[in-house]
Amino acid sequence: MQLLNWMNFVKLSYYFLKHICSGLKYPIGISVDVTHKCNMACKHCYFIRQNYKHELDRDEYIFLLRDLKRKYPTILHATWVGGEPLLRKDIIEEGMKLFHFNMVVTNGTIALPSWKRCVFNVSVDGTKDYYKQIRGLDCYDLVKRNADRDDIRVNIACVLNKQNYYCVEDLLKEWKNTRVGGVIFDFYTPINGPTDELWLDWNERDSLVEKIIDLKRKYGPFILNSTPVLGLMKSENSKRITHNCPLPEAIICIDALGKRKLPCVIGDIADCSKCGCIIPFQIHSLVQRKDLKTFFATRRIFT
Repeated sequence: MQLLNWMNFVKLSYYFLKHICSGLKYPIGISVDVTHKCNMACKHCYFIRQNYKHELDRDEYIFLLRDLKRKYPTILHATWVGGEPLLRKDIIEEGMKLFHFNMVVTNGTIALPSWKRCVFNVSVDGTKDYYKQIRGLDCYDLVKRNADRDDIRVNIACVLNKQNYYCVEDLLKEWKNTRVGGVIFDFYTPINGPTDELWLDWNERDSLVEKIIDLKRKYGPFILNSTPVLGLMKSENSKRITHNCPLPEAIICIDALGKRKLPCVIGDIADCSKCGCIIPFQIHSLVQRKDLKTFFATRRIFT
């Protein structure tokens, strides 16, 4: 496992240095909705609102992925999402072979396969009580057992919103005692329409960003967000980046029917002016600013 991590570090270092010297060509990544099905119905989930009824079969999806890789050889990274992507392991297992780096975003209720070609991002929306309140199921202990492994790469992803933002440090304390690589914090992105009760207003978000930056002094790289990226997510910087969001050019997002979603994995229902997803800010910091702190954080998140 350590050898694989080192090899991935060398690969990512090569591509980063290549970008510094000659420029990085887009697209660099693909996000794949492996399935529209899920075994949960979380309050903050954008996917439920997209209301898909059908999906490509395995052979159709593999053909599509191979064709996209042929058309866009610059794609280095694939993110496998859903729905719950581990409901269709066969597609991921075959599709991962096409890309240098892979991430599987899962709710963690299904046992994680012993895949060495990817990082698992397990969604955990706070400590046990908060988790149950948001996810609606009492499966926190099961998820924790599934994620607490050292034979594969596992990180925890927490989407902060009005219901769970009180428990940031408690979450860090609890998971620091496990074998996961660290915790990634995103902020809830609201959907276009009436005021969304889960969205943290800008003052709340700014205060929370400052708190997480301060906690990095205590928890160090276990908080996987880099300090530069957190700074970009504050109100004084956020809209400037999301107004010229790099994601549609950098990442090709594919839905379960093989159609492209724009501007991002959430699709056109997202309120981009209030975006809390780490990815646009990560791309901006890494590609535009060429920030080394973000580079090392990116390595730990994605490889």
